[in-house]
Amino acid sequence: MKGIDVSYHNGLIDWEKVAATPIEFAIIRAGYGMYENQVDTRFRYNIENALKNGLHVGIYWFSYAGSAEEAIKEAQLCAKVIAPYKGKIDFPVYFDFEYDSEKYLSGLGISLTNEIRTGLVTAFCTELTRYGWMSGVYTNQDYARNKYNIKTLENMWEIWLAQYDTKKPKYNAGLKQYSSEASVSGISGNVDANESYIDYPTLIKRSGYNGFEHGYISDTTNDETNPVKIQQYKHYTLKITGDDINLVCGVSKGQKQAFVVNRCRRENNYTLWHITAIGDIGQEAGIYKEGGERICVCRVK
Repeated sequence: MKGIDVSYHNGLIDWEKVAATPIEFAIIRAGYGMYENQVDTRFRYNIENALKNGLHVGIYWFSYAGSAEEAIKEAQLCAKVIAPYKGKIDFPVYFDFEYDSEKYLSGLGISLTNEIRTGLVTAFCTELTRYGWMSGVYTNQDYARNKYNIKTLENMWEIWLAQYDTKKPKYNAGLKQYSSEASVSGISGNVDANESYIDYPTLIKRSGYNGFEHGYISDTTNDETNPVKIQQYKHYTLKITGDDINLVCGVSKGQKQAFVVNRCRRENNYTLWHITAIGDIGQEAGIYKEGGERICVCRVK
């Protein structure tokens, strides 16, 4: 799928003309920072008109966070801004931290390490997941190589990578920004061009993210004879009916952890959990009620 990413910097967009081109999706900036007055002034116009004209839509939020606490506040504001569009946004919500972010923080006397930057992404994305959004990080090859612990991020979150060539994206990226100088009818001047290597609209609808009706979600008693198979670095959504229990992944002595277990949200009489496969292909592990019985067995495929 071919797409674009836009903000108020792209001016007043004629979305009807955009939709008449081969463009199928738009990643739209919802805002930046952690204050109410930092919502992108074109956000509502852009998202409502992109949706009205039949485009798939994702979100990005530009960050100036200097700590995990600030990244969480940014995520909370982002979640508030995009909440009216749950069930309509069918691409991930991305955390965007770049050189301008670092320049701003440097002016405040804040210096960053790879661990701190990686922690900012994790804090933002984890908080958004609590609100039920599929989340990820926008980055470039310099940040991936030199400023993030990229293996940690690509094992946990969706990656949107700026890589200006004709090759498939690195770092397990599902979305690639391949140009900043595209020309698209309906937009004055250059615009960023992207290609999606994952069918996010189908994945998000089936997994129950972003407010869509849930698919591929189940209560399960799968055991060693029929484990839940989860593709490496992807997730399975598990519905636990009844009490709001805490789930943990079992870890065998001498082995690395096979799955990360994240609570998504509580709805009526059930709780949704995301089971993300981070282990080696073929590795199995039990998912347990904390301090209690096993719920199911999962296998990385």
